[in-house]
Amino acid sequence: MTSLSENTATVRALAPPALRPGAHDRWHGLHGCAAALTLARAAQDNAGLTVAVVADEHRAYRLEEELRFFAAQDLAVRHFPDWETLPYDVFSPHADIVSERLALLHALPGMGRGILIIAADTLLQPLPPTTFVD
Repeated sequence: MTSLSENTATVRALAPPALRPGAHDRWHGLHGCAAALTLARAAQDNAGLTVAVVADEHRAYRLEEELRFFAAQDLAVRHFPDWETLPYDVFSPHADIVSERLALLHALPGMGRGILIIAADTLLQPLPPTTFVD
């Protein structure tokens, strides 16, 4: 049988470090779904938007699924999708992806507390001016 002090220590050990407003916090050594659990708990306590930058689009989709499992119902989890085309491809991105990106760009200035997931290579792509999005 575990004591109350042991349970409290376990809960404290599972609590993520607090996010600092305006800071670029980095966590290393989180394996499996520990990153999603830690991010969900930290974002729950954060009053603003938490941006999670991941290595690639595959990891972005995986993190989105895990966050939807761990995050509270009132915590918005949004994923900014990649174009899914090569830079000089003759194909245009799928219309659903274009619509999803524009909808998220339009909603982004008014987003309060939540998590935005974006792949690192997606950050390199230019975005339309805010006047076009509005």
